Amino acid sequence: MSQIDAATGWAAAGLFGLAIASALVNRWRLAAGRSFSMGWFRAHNWLGALAAVAGIAHCLSSVTRSTLPALEEVGVWAGAAAVGLLVLTAFAGSGLSGAKRDARPRIRRNHVATMFAVLAVGVVHTALNGPLSGR
Repeated sequence: MSQIDAATGWAAAGLFGLAIASALVNRWRLAAGRSFSMGWFRAHNWLGALAAVAGIAHCLSSVTRSTLPALEEVGVWAGAAAVGLLVLTAFAGSGLSGAKRDARPRIRRNHVATMFAVLAVGVVHTALNGPLSGR
């Protein structure tokens, strides 16, 4: 794996984590009786979009034609699935603002559920292909 592969992968993971954190700030604000912050909302949108772009860059930069051991191959497919899910969650999130009021809860549930799927599959990918995988 090259330094670009590693940098884009960790950038995607970091930006994804920051996007989640920025969404949680607004949730905590609302729970505390404070107003919704458009600043944190915009940060969430931009960080999520940048995470998707970094994930795609990581996927494209790290693809090789070499044969890998079975578990590493599973990790590569898990990483590809994580990128696909990351793009899906970005699309679901981008559709929230323009959605009709009654459709928003369903879209938000799909957005959050897909986010959890990205986390789960990303952990599998990192475990099988990351720095602690034993390669």
